Amino acid sequence: MPTGRRAVRESLIRETRHFLAEAILFNQQLADRLGINPIDYQVLNLLDLFGPATPGDLAHLTGLSSGGMTVVIDRLEHGQYIERERNPRDRRSVIVRFATAPKRRIAALYKPVLARMDKVLAAYDLEQLGVINDFFVRSNRAHEPGQRKETKELD
Repeated sequence: MPTGRRAVRESLIRETRHFLAEAILFNQQLADRLGINPIDYQVLNLLDLFGPATPGDLAHLTGLSSGGMTVVIDRLEHGQYIERERNPRDRRSVIVRFATAPKRRIAALYKPVLARMDKVLAAYDLEQLGVINDFFVRSNRAHEPGQRKETKELD
């Protein structure tokens, strides 16, 4: 275990990168298994996390253009992964909802991963879990749409 703030920071960044790489590869495998591409799969993930959304909301969350999001939604609807319904607040818009049957099927694919995660988390007490949760909450807030300047700087 590294000691000193700098060594712990470097280890944490390395382990986070490793965790993310494993998660991305796992999600790629799930997308392949479902016959969809990884971006489409992540749109389903966002719908699962945040609930029904407008195409504009999804475009904002993903950083895709509205036209790009329309293509994603069309593919997901064609595959019966999502349902569109009229937006009760704006008749020119729709709400996109994760369809129930595929949502259950995908949740079942996650059961082994969640069981492994439960074993890992069981090693921590409540206070430690709170710190870990705080880390992820802060990390997610730092990477929310509008905070993502890194990719724009690459252009």
